[in-house]
Amino acid sequence: MLRGEKWLIFVLVFAFPLQGFARTVKDELGRSVNLPKEIRRIVSLSPSSTENLFAIGAGHLVVGVTSACDYPPQAKKLTQVGDFMKPSLERIAALKPDLLIVVSSTIPKAIANELQSKAKVPVFVFQFQTISSVLHGLLVLGELTGRKQQAQKLVRNLEKRLKAIELRSAGKIRPKVVVEIAPPPSLMVAGPKNFIDDAIQLAGGENAFSDAPRPFPLISLETLVAKDPDAYIVPVKGKTNKQVLEEFKRRSGFENLRCVQNGRVYAIDTDLIFRPTPRLIEGIEKLAQVLHPK
Repeated sequence: MLRGEKWLIFVLVFAFPLQGFARTVKDELGRSVNLPKEIRRIVSLSPSSTENLFAIGAGHLVVGVTSACDYPPQAKKLTQVGDFMKPSLERIAALKPDLLIVVSSTIPKAIANELQSKAKVPVFVFQFQTISSVLHGLLVLGELTGRKQQAQKLVRNLEKRLKAIELRSAGKIRPKVVVEIAPPPSLMVAGPKNFIDDAIQLAGGENAFSDAPRPFPLISLETLVAKDPDAYIVPVKGKTNKQVLEEFKRRSGFENLRCVQNGRVYAIDTDLIFRPTPRLIEGIEKLAQVLHPK
């Protein structure tokens, strides 16, 4: 069910030397990152990396976060170093970190190198395109922080939950699904080659825009109506299925969608769909429940 096993073996065998006072590791941009033998102070530059560090029991190592880091609740009490896209180098330097960690699917190698050079601190970048890579990232994070066993235990639990989801939808017809990234007028949806697309498949659905040319395409209403999905997922906070369905009925042209006519418009918490963390598995569980209700 899960992919990328060879990648993980490569990381664990070749990226983490067993001897020496320092380590040279490869991040997911292919950059060689020189690290001290032990990591004691981390600045997390993305909400997902913050959440993942706490999830593997390394939250006490985190000394700085961005203004967007809001989970778990204790992360909001940590020193903020600025915005996700523009952290303060002065605030980072004041915290004297051993490592900066970033989770981003778009950051180029040049920007990561520039940040490392200016901050004078090693920068390790994670990029997640599949659910499997999210789980593998937790294992790598465990290796980086000396929390290998905690990370392994967490990943085993998440894999069991994914297996249960797979069994739930086994042999059932896969409904055609749209996951909305941004609402009209600039309507953006989940396309191929990203962990949201992977989540749809693991939940027992078929991504209506798996044939799109980009991971997150902008689409027209006409294109959406032509796809005529069976189910429409709206990542949103604090709204019920009924509330988002009523909103959709007021959207111009959306009344022509079969999923709106059949009441198959569902709200799922944004963080459970958009963040590549252990809570993403909960999002897949909820997605499977609405796609294949018992």
